[in-house]
Amino acid sequence: MMLALDDLFIKPISITGIGRLGMLVPLVLAISIVYKTIRCEKVASVPLASVNLCFMIVFCMMMIGAVLLGVFRLLA
Repeated sequence: MMLALDDLFIKPISITGIGRLGMLVPLVLAISIVYKTIRCEKVASVPLASVNLCFMIVFCMMMIGAVLLGVFRLLA
């Protein structure tokens, strides 16, 4: 049975596990590209600067999540 693209709006695909983290990376990358496009003076420095910012944001979010998980485990 073939699914049409409009079926995704009626019955969305559930994303679980590592797929949720995988969907975070394109969102953060898009945000970092827009931010660095505004902030960088040279256009040639935008790709590397935006990838660095993307990795920094994802890493910091994972560290904050690990700390919050640790606090939750201590208090639960």
